[in-house]
Amino acid sequence: MKTSWLSFIFLAFIHFGNAQTASVQIASQKVNANRFQIVTPLNPSPAELKAANELQKYLEKISGIRISITDDQEKMRTCEFVIGRSTRVPESIDLRNMDPDGFVIKNFGTRVILAGGSHKGTLYAVYTFLEKYMGCRFYAPDAETIPVQKNIRLPELNYSGHPAFKDREVYYTVMEDPDFLDKSRCDLMAWGNSRNWGLWVHTMFRLLPPEQYFTSHPEYYALFGGERRKTQLCLSNPDVLKITIDTLKKLMQDNPDAKYWSVSQMDTYGHCECPECTAMDQREGSPSGSYLEFVNKLAAAFPDKVISTLAYQFTRKPPLHVKPASNVNIMLCTIECDRRRPIENDTSAGSFLRDLQGWSRIASDILIWDYVIQFTNMIAPFPNFNVLQPNLQMFRKYGAGRIFEQGCHRTYSDSQELRAYLLSRLEWNPGFDVDSLIADFTAGYYGKAGSFMRKYFRDINQAASAAGQPLWIYSSPQQETTTFLSQEMVKKFNSYFDQAEKAVQGDSALTARVRKARLPLRYAILEIAKKDILGPSGFLELKNGKYRTRQETVQQLNTFVKQANLYGVRSVTESGLSVDDYASETNRFFKVAFTRHLAVGKSYSTTSMPASKYSADGPGSLTDGKRGTTNYYVLWQGWEGEDFEAVVDLGQPAEFNYVSAEFMQDLNSWIFYPEHVVISVSADGIAYSDTAVFDKPVDQSKKLFIEEAGKKISMTTARYVKFYARSLKTCPEWHIGHGGKSWIFVDELIVDKR
Repeated sequence: MKTSWLSFIFLAFIHFGNAQTASVQIASQKVNANRFQIVTPLNPSPAELKAANELQKYLEKISGIRISITDDQEKMRTCEFVIGRSTRVPESIDLRNMDPDGFVIKNFGTRVILAGGSHKGTLYAVYTFLEKYMGCRFYAPDAETIPVQKNIRLPELNYSGHPAFKDREVYYTVMEDPDFLDKSRCDLMAWGNSRNWGLWVHTMFRLLPPEQYFTSHPEYYALFGGERRKTQLCLSNPDVLKITIDTLKKLMQDNPDAKYWSVSQMDTYGHCECPECTAMDQREGSPSGSYLEFVNKLAAAFPDKVISTLAYQFTRKPPLHVKPASNVNIMLCTIECDRRRPIENDTSAGSFLRDLQGWSRIASDILIWDYVIQFTNMIAPFPNFNVLQPNLQMFRKYGAGRIFEQGCHRTYSDSQELRAYLLSRLEWNPGFDVDSLIADFTAGYYGKAGSFMRKYFRDINQAASAAGQPLWIYSSPQQETTTFLSQEMVKKFNSYFDQAEKAVQGDSALTARVRKARLPLRYAILEIAKKDILGPSGFLELKNGKYRTRQETVQQLNTFVKQANLYGVRSVTESGLSVDDYASETNRFFKVAFTRHLAVGKSYSTTSMPASKYSADGPGSLTDGKRGTTNYYVLWQGWEGEDFEAVVDLGQPAEFNYVSAEFMQDLNSWIFYPEHVVISVSADGIAYSDTAVFDKPVDQSKKLFIEEAGKKISMTTARYVKFYARSLKTCPEWHIGHGGKSWIFVDELIVDKR
């Protein structure tokens, strides 16, 4: 490569009254390289220096020529790209009062100004110039489109931009790459990723650790259910305020550059019900009253810092009278919202919209914590594209200045690359045309497979939007078999992916992208098969009088596991279930999922009904022969804060020698294995004798498991079998939900002759 010659030159300026309005044309010609340079300030900031280097790098990729970088103390040349706060930026461009991430792209004759605000505005000016005028695209860390151009022509340059939100984060694995993060015009805020945030959410026990204070000072903690518990803090206690201030002072001394400090509730319920806290909350009409009173006092103690606090779950409703101090940030969370329709369309009592409107009237600094992933099944299809833009527009409409879109970190999830691309652009400008963004991405990222991928994204999102049921972030594919994951839709989607793979056959990179995008559908097919079991989408088929696992289901699982491990799926659920553990659990399920036993199809009665949202397929679910997986939403029935008791009527006396009940433990969901189980039998349904007793202390080291309380007994003849399981009733002291009601989840009640 000839580095002394450039392949492009400013050919001419077209004057409109003066040189400041001249347009610029660039064309392929050989000209002495000394006529060109990239100019930075004498002492450039890190963002300005990176902007210059990035411009140099990508112009070289486009043209094949490397332009030198110098500072504004060097002699002016004929053609220059002026970067950042250089002395060569005309006074008519006011950088001092520009938005920190805002920028301007403007030519003055053959001088092109790429400059911006104090944060990363100049860097964003360079990336916007490369995209808007050079045709570059940055789809993912490993997917860029850089057009090689022998002939470059620029129009008159007079473009500026600034973001709709001051801080913007899209919490996905692809954003771990710092260069791609910058190209996406996003920030880092969450969980210590930003030096600007000293503490990030659920911090109260970090400020007053229960292991340090609870034994000697239980009064520092919430009075909940009539006793002091390690659920939240008692915010009316003056010592709690003093200790919090002292702890914050030390933390701030150790991290003086951090401006934002979160003082916020723990990720559980159980706010303080002492007389003082209750009086504040009643006066304010919400527990947010006592929290905001407390946080305002901290804000007064640290006037040069911003104290952030959550408006989340029980504190989401704004207070009636108290207002956030000017240096208080409200972090308002959308966790309860339906993702099938725009949030603004939900005007029901207790709606998020009402709370957002309330906070917008009293708070000057609002950060929206929005959720764009299905947590219970992070790899499952979650078609919420239709609400991304209207929700962001609504957040902006009601004054939110910062936005945090929570996907998942350090693992892969549904259409992650496209979501990150869409969300990052919409966080910058919620008015962008979404269809154009999707068309651009699918064509650039998937190549010849793009048209089929576009059809898939279009159809699954339209089906979800048209469905008559909500789309929750805690759900499962099994709950969508009548909507976007019906048999007909799954068949159509599979055909799109088949055509997409065929279109890019021979291109290993594009094939990998298509296969990676197909993983959520493969996962959904497996999960639906676990629910349908004996049905057309199930995994069992009857051959020669025996139930066998369908070979296509086995192949689907093997393909999913192989490709998921290959493409960086580290967990399939929020609880951290790995791909290999998912495979083991699924294979175990295939073996035990349908159990023929004497109680199948027999009636039973329970002392109380299960919770309506955890009632499986209704009456008969506990004796249908179907066994559940670790997804408690499907095939499991749950009882909250009470024991479980059921009596199975076999219809007539029967001979058997095995009895069992299957229970689950999922500590993240407050589900505990029963500590005491008794199975007893009766001939008349009146007099019972115990035949199996199980005592199992709660094992807090085992967060998620399924286990039978089962036993082979002496051969017994009886008609009635009673199952009793003693629940913990409330979460134990060591659990995050201490004091809150615990759950007991039951699957199959088994009576058998083995």
